[in-house]
Amino acid sequence: MSGRALFGILIGWIGWAGGFLLLYVLQATGCRAGWDGHLLGPISALRLLLIITTVAIVLVLIWFTVKANRHGSTSSLARIGVLANSAAILAALCFTGVIWLRLCA
Repeated sequence: MSGRALFGILIGWIGWAGGFLLLYVLQATGCRAGWDGHLLGPISALRLLLIITTVAIVLVLIWFTVKANRHGSTSSLARIGVLANSAAILAALCFTGVIWLRLCA
C-alpha cells in the first residue's frame, strides 16, 4: 500500500477530527467569552460562528473527497478512499446540532 493511497483513505477522518476539535474549541471559547449573549439579529454571534464553521468543515471534507477521486483511479484503494471520505462527510452531520442545541450551560 502506497503512502498516497493510505493518505487518501484517512484524510477525510483526519479532517473530521480536526473539524470536531475546532468546533469544540470555538464553543468553549465563545461560551467563556460570552459570545452567546451578543445577538446578530435573531441569532447569537456564537451560534452563527459555529454554523459557518460547520458549513466550512463539510465543504472541506467534500473537497477532500473530490480530490481523492480526481485522478479517476479505478483501483480498489482509491474507491475505499472515496467511501471513507464520504463516511466522514456523513459523520459530520452530527455537527449540525449547533443549529438547535443549547450552546452554553
